[in-house]
Amino acid sequence: MRKRSLLGLIAATVLAGTCLASSPVAADSPGNLLYRPTTQNESNAYARVIRLQHAGELNGRLLATFEHWFDDGSPAEFIIRASDDDGRTWTTLTTVPDPLDGPGHPVSRMWQPFLFEFPRQLGHYPAGTLLLVGNMVPADAAFTEFFAWRSTDHGVTWEPVGVVQRGGTFGRGIWEPFLTLDARGRLLMFFADERDAPQHSQMIVHTVSTDGGDTWGPVVRDVASAVPGDRPGMPTVTRMGPSGRFVLAFEVCGRPHCEIRLKESADGSRWSRPEDLGVRAETSDGRYLGHSPYVTWVPTAPGTGHLVLAGQRVLSVVGHDTVGEDYRAVFLSENGVKGPWSWAPAPWRVSNASPRCNANYSPHLMPEGPPGVLRLTAPTSIDDSGPCGEATGTASVGTLPFRSAFAENGDAGWNTYGGCWSVEGDVYVESCGGTVGAKALTGSTGWRDYTVSADVQITSSSGNAGVLARVTDPNVGADSHRGYHAFFDVNTRELIIARQEYAYLRLAAVPVEVRSGEWYRLTFRVHGSTLTASLATMHGAELGRVSFVDPYASFPTGLVGLRHHAGTASYRNVEVVRS
Repeated sequence: MRKRSLLGLIAATVLAGTCLASSPVAADSPGNLLYRPTTQNESNAYARVIRLQHAGELNGRLLATFEHWFDDGSPAEFIIRASDDDGRTWTTLTTVPDPLDGPGHPVSRMWQPFLFEFPRQLGHYPAGTLLLVGNMVPADAAFTEFFAWRSTDHGVTWEPVGVVQRGGTFGRGIWEPFLTLDARGRLLMFFADERDAPQHSQMIVHTVSTDGGDTWGPVVRDVASAVPGDRPGMPTVTRMGPSGRFVLAFEVCGRPHCEIRLKESADGSRWSRPEDLGVRAETSDGRYLGHSPYVTWVPTAPGTGHLVLAGQRVLSVVGHDTVGEDYRAVFLSENGVKGPWSWAPAPWRVSNASPRCNANYSPHLMPEGPPGVLRLTAPTSIDDSGPCGEATGTASVGTLPFRSAFAENGDAGWNTYGGCWSVEGDVYVESCGGTVGAKALTGSTGWRDYTVSADVQITSSSGNAGVLARVTDPNVGADSHRGYHAFFDVNTRELIIARQEYAYLRLAAVPVEVRSGEWYRLTFRVHGSTLTASLATMHGAELGRVSFVDPYASFPTGLVGLRHHAGTASYRNVEVVRS
């Protein structure tokens, strides 16, 4: 939410980047730029993307827009970008300026846009009609004004509709409009509302339109804390499947790092009492999200799926410090807002290298294509000093079965901890080696019983390499995670199962004839407390098999990974199936 003065916004962003420094974590794909700033005078944030579904021959086209303004106070405009190749390349379709005259117009800030395609006829407007709502703020911040535009040609041209809501200046403003349909098919607009201050510093409210956005009904309170200083804001809403319950995600500033919370509704318009602040999403290894949430529902198979929740920052419940997954993770739940919640590597890395870029502010999520695939769109640093660009990218997130696609997607959907990782064709290569125990992780901390297999090659003259299972709480360091490790060592010529919990414990081993420079197929099955590893040649001849029963069932769930130590290694054909 916009809680600070215009000058304070940049200053606070710099301070946050200084005070919330996280552990060094190398990252995966940087995503595809959908917009690159044209001047140093530009500012960009808060991207939104839709894929046209009711546009005839244009079905499948991606449309995107984002906050856009000029630092010198020049008139602002929304830029509408289009992609016909699944987000790999983008062109400007049109721009949408402030159409109003009078005091404060044309405005110098075009903030918090939302794009919505009508899935069916609403009022007089057929399916495929587009509505764009944004927050127009003048240079002196005298008012905040939601203005709407309508497109009947799938985003090529936009007709001004008019002012939807009007608020005051900072502290009395309105922020972050979000459009959706409720269970009755009515058009709802949720937003953050400061107009009841000081009784409520900020609330989440909604209003209803039954005529396709021409007129709107009275404001209804959805979240209004009993503590006047609490600031619920930045609402986003999704539905868990075509006929499921609705989920509202929002931040609560006034709490550490504007912690993200969620509520459920049967119909999308009637929520629990406004004083109910819902639940905070926390993972089993103590992560929670802070600032500017976005929630969506991603189908994973017919009739099933999971909630996916993103926020600007990833924090620890202990001490409220940032963690290694900061800017690098999304949260998952298959059972609604009460969880259990797990985290997964985000589809691509958001860079916060530039203090001028409010990186990952209000990231956008949407399901994309095959089951389990997620699109993330967010502001990201292009260099270490300039304004934000806007980037987007996809990966399979937290869905089984899993198969790596390095040749097609690079290392999208992987997080790396230590080392120098790169993709060469269909091979994932780590070329630095050393004693840090370089590892790359994918999957979900909620995965339980599964078998992970990979082709593994030790590319140095010595060392060991293998796969990880049930990993949680990772960090950079030789044994800096909690989980199990199956690997082979070319020095001792053994296949080994080990336990790692910021320390190393060898559990079981068998001799195997292995050497560096050769590819081997390593398979590691974790089922309940039973761990079984096997190693084979690429022709299928088994070299060794070892099992161990962990009497403590130390690690019940976690990510899969690739890890090596005291050398360098390469990996390919990573597969994970339920066991």
